[in-house]
Amino acid sequence: MLNRPITSKDVASLPQPGFNLAESIRFSPDDKFITYLRSPNQTLSRQLYAYNIENEQEYVYAEPENGEGKTEENLSMEEKLRRERQRQLITGITRYQWSSNKSHSLMLIPIGCDLYIHNGKELRLLVNGSDQPPIIDPKLSPDGSFVAYVQDCELYYISTSDATAQPRQITFDARGHPNKTNGLAEFIAQEEMNRSDGFWWSDNSDFIAFTQVDESNVPVFRITHSGSDDPDQIEEHRYPFAGKANVQVTVGVIDLRDKTKQEPDIHWIDLSSFHDYYIARVNFFPDNTLALQIENREQTKLQLFQCDFLAKKPSRLLIEETSGSWINLHDFFHTLKKTPTQFIWASERSGFMHLELYDLTTGQLKKSLTNGEWVVQRLVDIDEDNSIIYFLANRETPIEVHLYSVNYNDDVPTVDRITQEVGCHAVHCFNRTFEYCISQWNSIDQCPTIRMLDVKKKQVIKYFSHLHQGQQQTIEQFRFVKPQLIKITNRNNDTIYCAVYKPNDEQDRHQRPYATLVSVYGGPHLQRVINSWALCADMRCQRLVEAGYVVLRLDNRGSPNRGVAFESAIRYDMGHLELEDQIDGVRYLVQQGITDKTRVGIYGWSYGGYMSAMALVRANDVFKLGIAGAPVTHWDGYDTHYTERYMGTPEGNLRGYEVSSVMHYINNLTGHLMIMHGLIDENVHFRHSARLINALIRANKPYELVLFPDERHMPRKLDDRIYLEDRIFEYIRKYL
Repeated sequence: MLNRPITSKDVASLPQPGFNLAESIRFSPDDKFITYLRSPNQTLSRQLYAYNIENEQEYVYAEPENGEGKTEENLSMEEKLRRERQRQLITGITRYQWSSNKSHSLMLIPIGCDLYIHNGKELRLLVNGSDQPPIIDPKLSPDGSFVAYVQDCELYYISTSDATAQPRQITFDARGHPNKTNGLAEFIAQEEMNRSDGFWWSDNSDFIAFTQVDESNVPVFRITHSGSDDPDQIEEHRYPFAGKANVQVTVGVIDLRDKTKQEPDIHWIDLSSFHDYYIARVNFFPDNTLALQIENREQTKLQLFQCDFLAKKPSRLLIEETSGSWINLHDFFHTLKKTPTQFIWASERSGFMHLELYDLTTGQLKKSLTNGEWVVQRLVDIDEDNSIIYFLANRETPIEVHLYSVNYNDDVPTVDRITQEVGCHAVHCFNRTFEYCISQWNSIDQCPTIRMLDVKKKQVIKYFSHLHQGQQQTIEQFRFVKPQLIKITNRNNDTIYCAVYKPNDEQDRHQRPYATLVSVYGGPHLQRVINSWALCADMRCQRLVEAGYVVLRLDNRGSPNRGVAFESAIRYDMGHLELEDQIDGVRYLVQQGITDKTRVGIYGWSYGGYMSAMALVRANDVFKLGIAGAPVTHWDGYDTHYTERYMGTPEGNLRGYEVSSVMHYINNLTGHLMIMHGLIDENVHFRHSARLINALIRANKPYELVLFPDERHMPRKLDDRIYLEDRIFEYIRKYL
């Protein structure tokens, strides 16, 4: 196949080349087949398939009637906002859940507005959601006997075994109160705390813990749908701005042991001793006591409590983590069913995130399970029969991710690396015996591939090529440039990782030095330079290189997976050290004779939009062009949990907020600035760009503006994304 030029539609189309993969891969309870979601037609629409491992046959496991499922058009507002906060783009069948009871094959499948149960033989309608308020966040109980979900701000549950069963309401005080919900995670939890759940089943399926959210103390922020034909279409959001009031969150536990009660008992956790707190995580211990993580408003302290709500005992403090910068919330807490007096935890007190084993009886640390100047990124699973934890980490290098194991019963725990190939590995699932796992591997040289590993032998025993059909043909349409991964030293003597895209050799001889674009994010909690196929599949970068530009991606101070000191360097002063590191990257390329220092631009979205605008006003001697997509322009206009984690409150850090604002430096602007924003962005409000524009007008500075009236934080419609790419490419060609 001949290579062809990359177009705006290629850049805008999703998934990107190499990433049309099956997802949500799970072993069946008997380990005879795997189930997964994948697209039958190279789009974002997903279908539920099964694959028989023995005879290597694939078949549709369940499908919507008439081919219908979730689409962007038939979603409720609450579902659209949840998808936005989870950055979810797929449609069709978007999720399913196997029962954790391995004695029977029971699966919950939400399809469209309905809930279905699959018993291994047939699909049965469980709840008809037509002409009702939307069903949100359905979850199977651990024993598979019930499904709980939220509808119209209240919790319901229904039996899965009784075909005549009707849903039963189990909370009763939110409906009719427009600012109160039961069982739903609040905006801050979903957007900033990586907690999308608002209710949790106990291990024995007798109890449901839930959050009750009262937003009435947070003022309304209104967003008008200015592009709508309906002039009355307005959204109202209770948005907690930095330094202002947060919503009030309480925790209750529903007692479902007596199924005859019309209204089950609710045990409310006493939180009266806490002021201005966040409910970080909620779990159950095996004895049905609650494991409750509470974070203070300053995010410098995280406490894990054991709450015995049945005995009405005072909550017992098990762990208190403190930080001189901020606490990174995590999902490493894990109870051990076979040794219920112990549990797994993780801490950054060493300067890096590492696993620990705790004694529940005494609340004491028994042992550290991992250590060193590297980061444990995810706990994948625990084989309790053999006392082995499987986890992902970057032990060898910050730009790779591998699967490791450690035995928590060893006197001196030793970490063992399982995946061998250079690059980044992810694990979808283990089988029941932990003999095999389904993993995904990719690197800068290898598009993602899904395999089955023999865990003990550390060998690949099967490739699932059908789980990424058409990948190679899609990739071969283009002549991708492989970026060069390099390390530089910044002015602070830190090692900084970069990816550099350069035109091909023939162009190289005639055009050096090159006009250069910096592709930036720059903010916390996102690492962009790793040995991953995502670097090759960055279609905007590839298009720019094809057009003769050099592109630089760089992970500055403040980015994750490098330890506390590297990440927390930006505290109280955002947009400063991050920009210094980006400038150091540009100057390195200039010194190498690669970059023309008079023709440097920068582009990014969200935090990257903020960085692009800051680059033009704080470093106008370096950057001549900037494209700022959905930029935060003043941190007093962003939310509490994110902003205060890094900046404190506006009242407590007045000068820091001032000098971290784009508007503070607006008189320095000499380059070309393009601002892009969605008018119904409920995360980074258009108000940010409007305030910047006001400052530009006062300073008599030119700018260009591209608006998307019907888009939120990231454009979802293909036409809008194509238009965005056209404008970006034209602007760069015109001014750089």
